[in-house]
Amino acid sequence: MSDRLVLRRPRRISALILLVSAAFVAISLRMIMSPESFSRGSDESNLVLGWFGLLFFGATALPVLRSLVRPTQLILTREGFQVHGLRLKPIVPWNDVECFFISEVASTRFVSFTLKVSAQSPAQRTTALIASSSHADGSIPVYLEKGADEVRALLEKWRTQYRKVE
Repeated sequence: MSDRLVLRRPRRISALILLVSAAFVAISLRMIMSPESFSRGSDESNLVLGWFGLLFFGATALPVLRSLVRPTQLILTREGFQVHGLRLKPIVPWNDVECFFISEVASTRFVSFTLKVSAQSPAQRTTALIASSSHADGSIPVYLEKGADEVRALLEKWRTQYRKVE
């Protein structure tokens, strides 16, 4: 096993999401430019829906466009793991991780993790109490090169290999 492994979000997924967003932005623009051309609803409601769609799907497209240039990454090193998305998150040391597990929200599976209590800051402990229904201190982004089960197994393998025996 090498000392560093990087899993990336495939650009084709970002391109597909961007394409869908662009289609909805185009429909929204048409609703704004000629609300009377839509047979459902009044002109005013079509205009409001058009502006809502433009703002929502336009705002969705911006981070997706950014991810085409710089895709989300999960970086594994001897020291720990790090998620590099819209912003670089700090390295989570292997020794600080209690466990990795699979979570599911709205039929989307992703890898979550819990930190050992000794590794949590007071703010994280408070957040963990508030969000105790998920029992997670963090999660790994979905849509990486591998499925959730494979990513969880990989993280556990690295954690087992590189954690320092206490």
